[in-house]
Amino acid sequence: MARQKAQGAERVQLGSYWLEYRAERDDWSICWYDPAARTRRRRKTGIGGGGSAEPPEAAREALARHYLEASKPAEPQPKAQAMVPELLTGWMRDHVATKADSARYAISVQHLLRFFDREQRLGRVVGGVTVADVNKTFVDRFIAFRKGEDVGGHTISRDLAALRGALNWAWREELIEAAPFVKDVDAKEKAKPRDLTYSMEQVAALLEAAWSRPERYHVFLYSLIALSTCGRSEAILDLHDHQIDRGLIFFLDPDRDQTSKRRSIVPIAPTLAPWLEGVSGKVIKYRAELAQAKWADPGVPEFFERDCYDLGNAFDACLVEAGISRPVLDLNGKPAMLPPRRKLGETEPRPKLRGRGTPNTLRHTIITEMHARGVPEAQIEAAAGHIGEGTNKRNYRHLRPDYLAALIEAVEDYWSEMKRYTTVHLRPRSSAAM
Repeated sequence: MARQKAQGAERVQLGSYWLEYRAERDDWSICWYDPAARTRRRRKTGIGGGGSAEPPEAAREALARHYLEASKPAEPQPKAQAMVPELLTGWMRDHVATKADSARYAISVQHLLRFFDREQRLGRVVGGVTVADVNKTFVDRFIAFRKGEDVGGHTISRDLAALRGALNWAWREELIEAAPFVKDVDAKEKAKPRDLTYSMEQVAALLEAAWSRPERYHVFLYSLIALSTCGRSEAILDLHDHQIDRGLIFFLDPDRDQTSKRRSIVPIAPTLAPWLEGVSGKVIKYRAELAQAKWADPGVPEFFERDCYDLGNAFDACLVEAGISRPVLDLNGKPAMLPPRRKLGETEPRPKLRGRGTPNTLRHTIITEMHARGVPEAQIEAAAGHIGEGTNKRNYRHLRPDYLAALIEAVEDYWSEMKRYTTVHLRPRSSAAM
Protein backbone atom coordinates (compact mmCIF):
# COMPACT_ATOMS: atom_id res chain seq x y z
CA MET A 1 0.00 0.00 0.00
CA ALA A 2 1.22 3.44 -0.81
CA ARG A 3 1.16 6.46 1.41
CA GLN A 4 0.17 9.71 -0.25
CA LYS A 5 -0.14 13.24 1.04
CA ALA A 6 -3.73 14.42 1.52
CA GLN A 7 -4.40 17.88 2.95
CA GLY A 8 -1.06 17.96 4.73
CA ALA A 9 -1.32 14.44 6.18
CA GLU A 10 -0.26 11.10 4.79
CA ARG A 11 -2.94 8.69 3.65
CA VAL A 12 -2.84 4.99 2.96
CA GLN A 13 -3.85 4.27 -0.64
CA LEU A 14 -4.15 1.23 -2.84
CA GLY A 15 -4.76 1.95 -6.54
CA SER A 16 -7.49 4.58 -6.69
CA TYR A 17 -8.84 3.71 -3.20
CA TRP A 18 -7.70 5.20 0.09
CA LEU A 19 -8.47 5.14 3.79
CA GLU A 20 -9.94 8.17 5.49
CA TYR A 21 -10.59 8.58 9.23
CA ARG A 22 -13.86 10.16 10.43
CA ALA A 23 -13.12 11.31 13.97
CA GLU A 24 -16.74 12.18 14.84
CA ARG A 25 -17.69 8.52 14.28
CA ASP A 26 -14.36 6.91 15.08
CA ASP A 27 -14.59 5.03 11.80
CA TRP A 28 -12.23 4.31 8.94
CA SER A 29 -13.88 4.62 5.53
CA ILE A 30 -12.70 3.45 2.12
CA CYS A 31 -12.91 6.32 -0.36
CA TRP A 32 -12.59 6.66 -4.14
CA TYR A 33 -13.54 9.07 -6.88
CA ASP A 34 -16.43 8.14 -9.18
CA PRO A 35 -15.74 9.83 -12.56
CA ALA A 36 -19.18 8.98 -13.93
CA ALA A 37 -20.95 10.83 -11.10
CA ARG A 38 -18.12 13.35 -10.68
CA THR A 39 -18.14 12.85 -6.95
CA ARG A 40 -16.28 11.06 -4.18
CA ARG A 41 -17.68 7.79 -2.87
CA ARG A 42 -17.27 6.43 0.65
CA ARG A 43 -17.77 2.99 2.16
CA LYS A 44 -17.71 2.54 5.95
CA THR A 45 -15.59 -0.28 7.34
CA GLY A 46 -16.94 -0.25 10.94
CA ILE A 47 -13.35 -0.21 12.16
CA GLY A 48 -12.17 2.48 14.55
CA GLY A 49 -9.09 3.35 16.54
CA GLY A 50 -5.57 4.06 15.50
CA GLY A 51 -5.96 7.81 15.26
CA SER A 52 -6.18 9.91 12.13
CA ALA A 53 -2.54 9.37 11.14
CA GLU A 54 -2.17 5.60 11.51
CA PRO A 55 -5.02 3.28 10.47
CA PRO A 56 -5.15 -0.04 12.34
CA GLU A 57 -4.20 -3.29 10.58
CA ALA A 58 -7.86 -4.32 10.28
CA ALA A 59 -8.63 -1.17 8.26
CA ARG A 60 -5.69 -1.88 5.99
CA GLU A 61 -6.97 -5.40 5.39
CA ALA A 62 -10.44 -4.04 4.60
CA LEU A 63 -8.90 -1.71 2.02
CA ALA A 64 -6.96 -4.59 0.44
CA ARG A 65 -10.11 -6.77 0.24
CA HIS A 66 -12.09 -3.94 -1.34
CA TYR A 67 -9.33 -3.27 -3.88
CA LEU A 68 -9.15 -6.94 -4.90
CA GLU A 69 -12.91 -7.17 -5.19
CA ALA A 70 -13.17 -4.02 -7.29
CA SER A 71 -10.23 -5.02 -9.49
CA LYS A 72 -11.48 -8.54 -10.10
CA PRO A 73 -12.21 -9.00 -13.81
CA ALA A 74 -15.77 -9.62 -14.83
CA GLU A 75 -16.86 -13.18 -15.28
CA PRO A 76 -16.32 -14.48 -18.82
CA GLN A 77 -19.36 -13.79 -20.94
CA PRO A 78 -21.40 -16.66 -22.35
CA LYS A 79 -21.29 -17.01 -26.14
CA ALA A 80 -24.82 -15.72 -26.61
CA GLN A 81 -23.98 -12.41 -24.90
CA ALA A 82 -20.42 -11.68 -26.07
CA MET A 83 -20.53 -9.28 -29.04
CA VAL A 84 -17.91 -10.08 -31.68
CA PRO A 85 -17.45 -6.44 -32.89
CA GLU A 86 -16.57 -5.41 -29.33
CA LEU A 87 -14.09 -8.27 -29.04
CA LEU A 88 -12.50 -7.29 -32.37
CA THR A 89 -12.16 -3.71 -31.12
CA GLY A 90 -10.51 -4.84 -27.87
CA TRP A 91 -8.20 -7.19 -29.75
CA MET A 92 -7.11 -4.39 -32.10
CA ARG A 93 -6.58 -1.94 -29.24
CA ASP A 94 -4.92 -4.14 -26.64
CA HIS A 95 -3.13 -6.77 -28.72
CA VAL A 96 -2.70 -5.94 -32.40
CA ALA A 97 -1.58 -2.35 -31.81
CA THR A 98 1.72 -3.67 -30.43
CA LYS A 99 2.41 -5.85 -33.49
CA ALA A 100 4.22 -5.08 -36.73
CA ASP A 101 2.00 -4.43 -39.75
CA SER A 102 -1.03 -3.88 -37.53
CA ALA A 103 -2.73 -2.03 -40.40
CA ARG A 104 -3.28 -5.24 -42.36
CA TYR A 105 -5.31 -6.64 -39.47
CA ALA A 106 -7.39 -3.47 -39.42
CA ILE A 107 -8.30 -4.01 -43.06
CA SER A 108 -9.48 -7.56 -42.32
CA VAL A 109 -11.55 -6.27 -39.40
CA GLN A 110 -13.22 -3.75 -41.72
CA HIS A 111 -14.23 -6.58 -44.08
CA LEU A 112 -15.57 -8.61 -41.15
CA LEU A 113 -17.64 -5.69 -39.91
CA ARG A 114 -19.07 -5.14 -43.39
CA PHE A 115 -20.11 -8.78 -43.45
CA PHE A 116 -21.65 -8.54 -39.97
CA ASP A 117 -23.72 -5.57 -41.09
CA ARG A 118 -24.89 -7.52 -44.14
CA GLU A 119 -25.88 -10.48 -41.97
CA GLN A 120 -27.98 -8.18 -39.81
CA ARG A 121 -29.68 -6.55 -42.78
CA LEU A 122 -30.51 -9.99 -44.15
CA GLY A 123 -32.05 -10.91 -40.81
CA ARG A 124 -29.66 -13.81 -40.22
CA VAL A 125 -28.53 -12.32 -36.90
CA VAL A 126 -30.58 -10.17 -34.55
CA GLY A 127 -29.15 -7.44 -32.36
CA GLY A 128 -25.57 -7.86 -33.50
CA VAL A 129 -23.18 -10.76 -34.10
CA THR A 130 -22.39 -12.73 -30.94
CA VAL A 131 -19.80 -15.43 -30.42
CA ALA A 132 -22.65 -17.96 -30.51
CA ASP A 133 -23.37 -16.92 -34.11
CA VAL A 134 -19.88 -17.91 -35.27
CA ASN A 135 -20.23 -21.46 -36.54
CA LYS A 136 -19.36 -23.40 -39.70
CA THR A 137 -22.34 -22.07 -41.66
CA PHE A 138 -21.55 -18.49 -40.61
CA VAL A 139 -17.91 -18.84 -41.71
CA ASP A 140 -18.96 -20.45 -45.01
CA ARG A 141 -21.19 -17.45 -45.71
CA PHE A 142 -18.29 -15.10 -45.03
CA ILE A 143 -16.05 -17.04 -47.42
CA ALA A 144 -18.76 -16.88 -50.10
CA PHE A 145 -19.22 -13.16 -49.39
CA ARG A 146 -15.52 -12.44 -49.96
CA LYS A 147 -15.31 -14.70 -53.01
CA GLY A 148 -18.15 -12.68 -54.48
CA GLU A 149 -15.83 -9.67 -54.26
CA ASP A 150 -13.19 -11.41 -56.42
CA VAL A 151 -10.93 -11.98 -53.42
CA GLY A 152 -8.40 -14.81 -53.50
CA GLY A 153 -8.03 -17.65 -51.02
CA HIS A 154 -4.96 -16.21 -49.29
CA THR A 155 -6.73 -12.91 -48.58
CA ILE A 156 -9.83 -14.66 -47.23
CA SER A 157 -7.58 -16.83 -45.06
CA ARG A 158 -6.01 -13.67 -43.59
CA ASP A 159 -9.47 -12.27 -42.82
CA LEU A 160 -10.43 -15.50 -41.05
CA ALA A 161 -7.16 -15.42 -39.14
CA ALA A 162 -8.16 -12.00 -37.76
CA LEU A 163 -11.51 -13.37 -36.57
CA ARG A 164 -9.87 -16.48 -35.11
CA GLY A 165 -7.14 -14.44 -33.44
CA ALA A 166 -9.61 -12.03 -31.82
CA LEU A 167 -11.78 -14.84 -30.42
CA ASN A 168 -8.80 -16.81 -29.10
CA TRP A 169 -7.39 -13.66 -27.51
CA ALA A 170 -10.74 -12.95 -25.83
CA TRP A 171 -10.78 -16.50 -24.43
CA ARG A 172 -7.20 -16.19 -23.11
CA GLU A 173 -8.13 -12.88 -21.49
CA GLU A 174 -11.16 -14.59 -19.89
CA LEU A 175 -13.57 -12.28 -21.69
CA ILE A 176 -15.55 -15.22 -23.09
CA GLU A 177 -16.18 -18.71 -21.78
CA ALA A 178 -14.89 -20.44 -24.91
CA ALA A 179 -13.72 -19.60 -28.42
CA PRO A 180 -15.49 -21.31 -31.31
CA PHE A 181 -13.56 -23.13 -34.02
CA VAL A 182 -13.03 -20.90 -37.07
CA LYS A 183 -12.07 -23.01 -40.05
CA ASP A 184 -9.61 -21.87 -42.69
CA VAL A 185 -10.06 -21.66 -46.44
CA ASP A 186 -9.60 -24.99 -48.18
CA ALA A 187 -5.95 -25.61 -49.06
CA LYS A 188 -6.87 -26.01 -52.73
CA GLU A 189 -8.39 -22.53 -52.71
CA LYS A 190 -5.24 -21.04 -51.23
CA ALA A 191 -3.10 -22.87 -53.77
CA LYS A 192 -4.99 -21.44 -56.73
CA PRO A 193 -2.98 -18.89 -58.71
CA ARG A 194 -4.17 -15.33 -58.53
CA ASP A 195 -5.84 -15.26 -61.91
CA LEU A 196 -7.14 -11.68 -61.84
CA THR A 197 -4.73 -9.42 -63.70
CA TYR A 198 -5.27 -6.31 -65.80
CA SER A 199 -4.67 -6.12 -69.54
CA MET A 200 -2.59 -3.28 -70.94
CA GLU A 201 -5.77 -1.57 -72.13
CA GLN A 202 -7.21 -1.77 -68.62
CA VAL A 203 -4.02 -0.46 -67.01
CA ALA A 204 -4.00 2.44 -69.49
CA ALA A 205 -7.60 3.29 -68.64
CA LEU A 206 -6.81 3.06 -64.92
CA LEU A 207 -3.83 5.41 -65.26
CA GLU A 208 -5.88 7.90 -67.26
CA ALA A 209 -8.65 7.84 -64.65
CA ALA A 210 -6.15 8.38 -61.83
CA TRP A 211 -4.46 11.23 -63.73
CA SER A 212 -7.75 12.99 -64.48
CA ARG A 213 -8.26 14.47 -61.01
CA PRO A 214 -5.75 15.96 -58.55
CA GLU A 215 -7.33 14.08 -55.64
CA ARG A 216 -6.40 10.83 -57.42
CA TYR A 217 -2.74 11.60 -58.15
CA HIS A 218 -1.71 9.38 -55.24
CA VAL A 219 -3.37 6.45 -57.04
CA PHE A 220 -1.48 7.36 -60.21
CA LEU A 221 1.93 7.45 -58.49
CA TYR A 222 1.19 4.29 -56.55
CA SER A 223 0.32 2.52 -59.81
CA LEU A 224 3.54 3.68 -61.51
CA ILE A 225 5.64 2.39 -58.63
CA ALA A 226 3.76 -0.92 -58.37
CA LEU A 227 4.06 -1.60 -62.10
CA SER A 228 7.76 -0.66 -62.12
CA THR A 229 8.92 -2.62 -59.08
CA CYS A 230 6.64 -5.61 -58.29
CA GLY A 231 6.52 -4.10 -54.78
CA ARG A 232 4.04 -5.01 -52.08
CA SER A 233 1.17 -2.60 -51.46
CA GLU A 234 2.03 -1.86 -47.85
CA ALA A 235 5.71 -1.30 -48.74
CA ILE A 236 4.80 1.24 -51.43
CA LEU A 237 2.38 3.06 -49.13
CA ASP A 238 5.05 3.20 -46.39
CA LEU A 239 7.77 4.52 -48.72
CA HIS A 240 9.67 7.66 -47.66
CA ASP A 241 12.29 9.77 -49.42
CA HIS A 242 15.18 8.37 -47.34
CA GLN A 243 14.44 4.94 -48.81
CA ILE A 244 15.35 6.19 -52.30
CA ASP A 245 19.11 6.24 -52.74
CA ARG A 246 21.73 5.64 -55.46
CA GLY A 247 19.13 4.76 -58.06
CA LEU A 248 17.52 2.13 -55.82
CA ILE A 249 14.30 1.83 -53.85
CA PHE A 250 14.86 0.26 -50.43
CA PHE A 251 11.36 -0.94 -49.60
CA LEU A 252 12.52 -2.03 -46.12
CA ASP A 253 12.93 1.03 -43.93
CA PRO A 254 16.24 0.89 -42.01
CA ASP A 255 14.33 1.32 -38.75
CA ARG A 256 12.01 -1.58 -39.50
CA ASP A 257 12.53 -5.30 -38.94
CA GLN A 258 12.18 -7.68 -41.87
CA THR A 259 9.12 -9.93 -41.62
CA SER A 260 7.89 -12.96 -43.54
CA LYS A 261 6.33 -10.46 -45.98
CA ARG A 262 9.77 -9.53 -47.27
CA ARG A 263 10.51 -6.06 -48.56
CA SER A 264 13.03 -5.94 -51.37
CA ILE A 265 15.54 -3.59 -52.95
CA VAL A 266 14.69 -2.70 -56.55
CA PRO A 267 16.46 -0.46 -59.09
CA ILE A 268 14.46 2.55 -60.25
CA ALA A 269 13.27 2.01 -63.82
CA PRO A 270 13.96 4.94 -66.19
CA THR A 271 10.23 5.56 -66.77
CA LEU A 272 9.63 5.80 -63.03
CA ALA A 273 12.72 7.90 -62.21
CA PRO A 274 11.32 11.36 -63.18
CA TRP A 275 8.30 10.83 -60.94
CA LEU A 276 10.48 10.27 -57.88
CA GLU A 277 12.83 13.23 -58.39
CA GLY A 278 12.62 15.76 -55.60
CA VAL A 279 10.15 13.84 -53.44
CA SER A 280 10.18 14.94 -49.83
CA GLY A 281 8.96 12.99 -46.84
CA LYS A 282 6.39 10.37 -47.58
CA VAL A 283 6.15 9.47 -51.25
CA ILE A 284 2.44 8.58 -51.51
CA LYS A 285 0.44 11.59 -50.36
CA TYR A 286 -3.22 12.45 -50.75
CA ARG A 287 -3.68 15.77 -52.49
CA ALA A 288 -6.84 17.79 -53.08
CA GLU A 289 -7.84 21.27 -54.16
CA LEU A 290 -8.73 23.93 -51.64
CA ALA A 291 -11.88 25.94 -52.19
CA GLN A 292 -11.43 28.51 -54.97
CA ALA A 293 -12.59 31.23 -52.59
CA LYS A 294 -9.24 30.89 -50.82
CA TRP A 295 -7.11 31.22 -53.95
CA ALA A 296 -7.22 35.01 -53.77
CA ASP A 297 -4.90 34.89 -50.78
CA PRO A 298 -1.37 34.56 -52.24
CA GLY A 299 -0.21 32.86 -49.06
CA VAL A 300 -2.67 30.00 -49.44
CA PRO A 301 -1.71 27.12 -51.78
CA GLU A 302 -4.25 25.77 -54.25
CA PHE A 303 -3.90 22.29 -52.77
CA PHE A 304 -3.44 20.63 -49.42
CA GLU A 305 -1.59 17.36 -48.82
CA ARG A 306 -1.56 14.69 -46.17
CA ASP A 307 0.25 11.40 -45.80
CA CYS A 308 -1.65 8.48 -47.26
CA TYR A 309 -1.53 4.90 -45.99
CA ASP A 310 -4.64 3.54 -47.70
CA LEU A 311 -5.85 4.07 -51.26
CA GLY A 312 -9.33 3.15 -50.13
CA ASN A 313 -12.19 4.37 -52.27
CA ALA A 314 -9.95 6.37 -54.63
CA PHE A 315 -8.55 3.24 -56.31
CA ASP A 316 -12.02 1.73 -56.57
CA ALA A 317 -13.34 4.95 -58.14
CA CYS A 318 -10.56 4.82 -60.73
CA LEU A 319 -11.43 1.22 -61.56
CA VAL A 320 -15.10 2.09 -62.02
CA GLU A 321 -14.27 5.06 -64.26
CA ALA A 322 -11.89 2.85 -66.24
CA GLY A 323 -14.66 0.33 -66.83
CA ILE A 324 -12.99 -2.35 -64.72
CA SER A 325 -16.03 -2.99 -62.59
CA ARG A 326 -19.02 -5.17 -61.87
CA PRO A 327 -22.51 -4.40 -60.53
CA VAL A 328 -23.15 -4.53 -56.80
CA LEU A 329 -26.07 -6.77 -55.87
CA ASP A 330 -28.63 -5.87 -53.25
CA LEU A 331 -29.91 -8.20 -50.52
CA ASN A 332 -32.28 -9.81 -53.02
CA GLY A 333 -29.51 -10.62 -55.45
CA LYS A 334 -30.56 -7.90 -57.91
CA PRO A 335 -28.35 -5.03 -59.14
CA ALA A 336 -28.34 -2.21 -56.61
CA MET A 337 -29.30 1.19 -58.03
CA LEU A 338 -28.15 4.68 -57.10
CA PRO A 339 -30.37 7.76 -57.35
CA PRO A 340 -29.79 10.10 -60.31
CA ARG A 341 -27.30 12.91 -59.80
CA ARG A 342 -29.36 16.01 -60.42
CA LYS A 343 -26.31 18.28 -60.63
CA LEU A 344 -25.11 16.22 -63.59
CA GLY A 345 -28.49 16.35 -65.28
CA GLU A 346 -29.26 12.68 -64.68
CA THR A 347 -32.92 11.70 -64.57
CA GLU A 348 -32.70 7.92 -64.23
CA PRO A 349 -31.20 5.75 -61.47
CA ARG A 350 -27.85 4.21 -62.32
CA PRO A 351 -26.41 0.86 -61.27
CA LYS A 352 -24.06 0.81 -58.32
CA LEU A 353 -20.67 -0.48 -59.44
CA ARG A 354 -17.60 -1.78 -57.65
CA GLY A 355 -14.12 -2.09 -59.09
CA ARG A 356 -12.71 -5.51 -59.91
CA GLY A 357 -9.54 -6.17 -58.00
CA THR A 358 -7.49 -4.19 -55.51
CA PRO A 359 -4.26 -2.19 -55.56
CA ASN A 360 -2.43 -5.49 -55.08
CA THR A 361 -3.81 -6.69 -58.44
CA LEU A 362 -1.26 -4.38 -60.06
CA ARG A 363 1.49 -6.41 -58.39
CA HIS A 364 0.02 -9.66 -59.76
CA THR A 365 -0.30 -8.01 -63.17
CA ILE A 366 3.33 -6.93 -63.47
CA ILE A 367 4.67 -10.20 -62.05
CA THR A 368 2.64 -12.02 -64.71
CA GLU A 369 4.05 -9.67 -67.35
CA MET A 370 7.58 -10.34 -66.16
CA HIS A 371 7.05 -14.08 -66.53
CA ALA A 372 5.58 -13.58 -70.00
CA ARG A 373 8.62 -11.54 -71.04
CA GLY A 374 11.06 -14.23 -69.98
CA VAL A 375 12.61 -12.56 -66.92
CA PRO A 376 14.61 -15.11 -64.91
CA GLU A 377 12.62 -16.53 -62.01
CA ALA A 378 15.27 -15.54 -59.49
CA GLN A 379 15.03 -11.87 -60.46
CA ILE A 380 11.23 -11.83 -60.25
CA GLU A 381 11.30 -13.49 -56.83
CA ALA A 382 14.00 -11.10 -55.59
CA ALA A 383 12.01 -8.02 -56.68
CA ALA A 384 8.73 -9.40 -55.34
CA GLY A 385 10.25 -10.39 -51.99
CA HIS A 386 9.25 -14.02 -52.40
CA ILE A 387 12.59 -15.43 -51.27
CA GLY A 388 14.87 -14.82 -48.35
CA GLU A 389 18.47 -13.79 -48.84
CA GLY A 390 21.63 -14.51 -46.93
CA THR A 391 23.54 -11.69 -45.30
CA ASN A 392 26.00 -11.38 -48.19
CA LYS A 393 23.29 -11.08 -50.86
CA ARG A 394 21.10 -8.82 -48.72
CA ASN A 395 23.90 -6.37 -47.97
CA TYR A 396 25.88 -6.31 -51.20
CA ARG A 397 24.13 -7.88 -54.19
CA HIS A 398 22.19 -4.71 -55.06
CA LEU A 399 25.50 -2.93 -55.60
CA ARG A 400 26.31 -5.02 -58.67
CA PRO A 401 25.87 -3.11 -61.97
CA ASP A 402 23.75 -5.93 -63.41
CA TYR A 403 21.46 -6.24 -60.38
CA LEU A 404 17.94 -7.13 -61.63
CA ALA A 405 18.96 -5.86 -65.07
CA ALA A 406 16.69 -8.26 -66.94
CA LEU A 407 13.72 -7.27 -64.80
CA ILE A 408 14.22 -3.53 -65.37
CA GLU A 409 14.67 -4.11 -69.10
CA ALA A 410 11.36 -5.99 -69.17
CA VAL A 411 9.66 -3.22 -67.14
CA GLU A 412 10.82 -0.66 -69.69
CA ASP A 413 9.59 -2.89 -72.48
CA TYR A 414 6.21 -2.97 -70.74
CA TRP A 415 6.07 0.82 -70.52
CA SER A 416 7.19 1.16 -74.12
CA GLU A 417 4.36 -1.11 -75.23
CA MET A 418 1.97 0.91 -73.04
CA LYS A 419 2.49 3.88 -75.39
CA ARG A 420 0.11 2.17 -77.81
CA TYR A 421 -2.71 2.84 -75.34
CA THR A 422 -1.67 5.94 -73.36
CA THR A 423 1.28 8.27 -72.83
CA VAL A 424 0.20 9.55 -69.44
CA HIS A 425 3.11 7.74 -67.78
CA LEU A 426 5.55 9.74 -69.95
CA ARG A 427 4.24 13.20 -69.09
CA PRO A 428 6.62 15.36 -67.06
CA ARG A 429 6.08 15.17 -63.36
CA SER A 430 5.85 18.96 -63.13
CA SER A 431 2.71 18.97 -65.26
CA ALA A 432 0.89 17.36 -62.34
CA ALA A 433 2.68 19.59 -59.79
CA MET A 434 2.73 16.54 -57.58
